[in-house]
Amino acid sequence: MESTEGSEESHFFIIRVTIGREMQALERLESQLVRVGDVYSIIKPYSLKGYLIVEAGSKESVSDLIYNIKHIRGIINKELSKEEALKTIEKKQQKIEINIGDVVKVLSGPFKGETATVKSVNKEKEELTVMFLESAVPINVNIKISDVSTIKSESDNK
Repeated sequence: MESTEGSEESHFFIIRVTIGREMQALERLESQLVRVGDVYSIIKPYSLKGYLIVEAGSKESVSDLIYNIKHIRGIINKELSKEEALKTIEKKQQKIEINIGDVVKVLSGPFKGETATVKSVNKEKEELTVMFLESAVPINVNIKISDVSTIKSESDNK
């Protein structure tokens, strides 16, 4: 996108893609870039599942690019501004409020509904290592931070 900073003819179009198949569609589109000359970049946004954003000179170029590509569902008629496109690629930092010793409840996955004690927090991977309270055998399990909610914080006890 840096090479087109000053270009007035650059437009951003949203492409609908099968959810969970964004990377495969992206790879197929990249292989077709040599065939279409007026496409500048393809973006897989963090905040939108089931969509890709294509920066191109015209909607016709995008239509040519996506023609007969597996997992592509079509183009959305609304064109994005450059500012809106840039917002979609920024990964929002979540404030992690979970500490070692906190009691959490698992919200999804195979352990849904279980309560556990936090043994370690990996902020880079956004994962917790927890030990379940009601299990007969103590087992440490890694769970994404987004899959738990805090029941009792260790800082409340102090």
